[in-house]
Amino acid sequence: MADTNTAVPNDETLEQLLWGAYLEILRTPFADKYEDKWEEEPYWVAVEKFKVKSKEIGVEDPFSILSKFNIGSYEVIRDRLKAGPPACFREGWTSPKIGEKFDALATIEHLEHVNGPKFFGLEKIVALDFWATWCGPCVSAAPELSNLAEKHTGKVAIVGINNEAMFRPKDHDVEHVKKFLEEKKDDFRYTVYVDTPEGHARDTVYKTCEYKAIPCVVLLVDNVVTYVGNPREPFIAALELALKQQEEASGQVKVEEKAAALETPTEEVTAKEA
Repeated sequence: MADTNTAVPNDETLEQLLWGAYLEILRTPFADKYEDKWEEEPYWVAVEKFKVKSKEIGVEDPFSILSKFNIGSYEVIRDRLKAGPPACFREGWTSPKIGEKFDALATIEHLEHVNGPKFFGLEKIVALDFWATWCGPCVSAAPELSNLAEKHTGKVAIVGINNEAMFRPKDHDVEHVKKFLEEKKDDFRYTVYVDTPEGHARDTVYKTCEYKAIPCVVLLVDNVVTYVGNPREPFIAALELALKQQEEASGQVKVEEKAAALETPTEEVTAKEA
């Protein structure tokens, strides 16, 4: 007789459990074993362990789920692991978009506003946060991004750009995103837009930056790309540098304006104030 108190996992739960097992057994242990560090035998031992775990979860054919992530066989997984991570995850990588001009407002005007203040392009520093509701790290990053948005109001615009179909086809459901944001309103306290059904922002901004994961932040200073990558420490450092440079530039402008008003050389005004 079946235990009526035991919940039967739904498709979404099974997907999450299997993906977790994939990361734990096949992905993470071999993440740094690429190229000349690769060892074939340990990988196939791990495959057998993963097969057992998959059945324990309740999934007879793991590729019925993994194929949604463009993973079709154990050989495909092996080949990708052997090749190593994309260039963007290796030390020293910088996006080819660094230094290029980009009009954030022109892109955002195509998107649907769903959370926080609307973006009007008034701030000199703009951080575009590409994310999805199914992305755990994206959701985990939201509170800190919210804190930054509130701390630097008027100086920095943090603009979330949601696209549920970043890497695989998925229904365009704005109401789902709105409901999610309402449930997570304490974490998502910054501006959020939803990408178009065709993926306008994804295709014209995210993909051209050549970063292969989300969350992904594209930092703009005076409409020039200065950083592309995750929203953690490297981004924080880049943002602090941008703020410092903006403050210094603002101070210099004030000195020049004062010097002009007094008809005094800038160097003399600076010396007197020092």
